[in-house]
Amino acid sequence: MTVKFGCFHTVYENKKATEFILQEFRKYYPDAPYTICCDGGVDYSDLCEKYNINYVHSYMRIGRRNFGDSSGIYGFTKDESLHWIHMFREAARHVKENGGTHMIMMEDDVLTQGEVKINPIWECAGFEVPGNKIAPELLHFIRNKYGADPNVDWYGAGGGSIYNIETFLNNYHKIYDFIDFDFENIINNMDHRFGWLDLYMQIAYFVIGKHYSINTNLTEVWKTPNFRESDFTLIHAYKELY
Repeated sequence: MTVKFGCFHTVYENKKATEFILQEFRKYYPDAPYTICCDGGVDYSDLCEKYNINYVHSYMRIGRRNFGDSSGIYGFTKDESLHWIHMFREAARHVKENGGTHMIMMEDDVLTQGEVKINPIWECAGFEVPGNKIAPELLHFIRNKYGADPNVDWYGAGGGSIYNIETFLNNYHKIYDFIDFDFENIINNMDHRFGWLDLYMQIAYFVIGKHYSINTNLTEVWKTPNFRESDFTLIHAYKELY
């Protein structure tokens, strides 16, 4: 069974990298529903028209802050995380309107080099990184408060991850409320990394009763240096245009 899917891609100002990623993706999927959301950066409407992309321009800048940032914030704030899932919802709606069931979280460094094969049972599928442990306090919290039953104790839902968008759309308000009500408590008392979407999106799917899977299309440049000769079709951390 071939799964119909689309893409969600946030951008800011690196149009050269974005265009290359779009060119490569469109070689294999010229008509797949694809949404670009620019979070307060330059205008991408020209690229979106050229590559048949649904375009959303936001005037809220979403920070991606690393350790040592002068703000003291690591990752996104609560408001930025809520804004991000709102943009994700707009992209998911576009995919659904075009008959898709799943969505790839694209980035300026996610290279497509072949057919993407999606298992229809995937809910949230990303990297296999057993060393990326989720704080036990956070796992305990979501089990007790939400009845979650996480199938792994680590996270890996970074760029190139794939989501079931029916699940997301049907549970959007529960996910929104979870982040709205619990974000600060989690950041301050359980896991300071919760401001990164590769953690909070996976946890959100746990909260709504879903499990994590390995995206078998996906690898990292550093993990597979010969990725051009590999069977992987989604390559994360492709930085040649940065």
